[in-house]
Amino acid sequence: MAIDRVYKQPANNPKLFDKTIQNLQDALGGLSWLNHVFGRCERLTKVVNGQRRYTPNVYRGRDEYILLTPDNTDLGNYCFFVMDEPQTVTKPSQMYRLRSPFSLVVWYDQRTIPNDADGRNTEAVKDDILRTIHDAWIKNGYVSVERIYERAENVFEGFSLDEVDNQFLMSPFAGLRLTGEIMVNEDCVSV
Repeated sequence: MAIDRVYKQPANNPKLFDKTIQNLQDALGGLSWLNHVFGRCERLTKVVNGQRRYTPNVYRGRDEYILLTPDNTDLGNYCFFVMDEPQTVTKPSQMYRLRSPFSLVVWYDQRTIPNDADGRNTEAVKDDILRTIHDAWIKNGYVSVERIYERAENVFEGFSLDEVDNQFLMSPFAGLRLTGEIMVNEDCVSV
């Protein structure tokens, strides 16, 4: 089963945050250097030597998952979304307003970024992503990016990947974690 470049799930009739994430995926899919734009990841748990280990994965269907780790070299440059907690809900007039903290994790090979294949392109990548998110068409909501992390222990925060020990984030490879808030307005009046 091939992996789509812009991997949307659920693909049919997304609701609430999934709809907003798909809007962002469509926008990020326009970045030529980004090989895969995944949606919301799931944190899968397994026990290794008696300890719980957590990995980021995207459900691909038929009980299969795509492992989204720095050492998965088949993926090339990719990004995925992490929905954090808590989600808050308010109901002003005839709409629900939902807010949730989120993260966008981006993993890439600096040699593949078009502006300067021999240089460190972290700032160019940040600029591409921030401009793309800012210009994205998002129906019934908004996205704000409030923080950006570059250190290995922060990029894959919440997952058991031993980034620091394995030195995954050494040139030419790099990663970013953009954090902020997604807000969605949804009509709550039945038609």
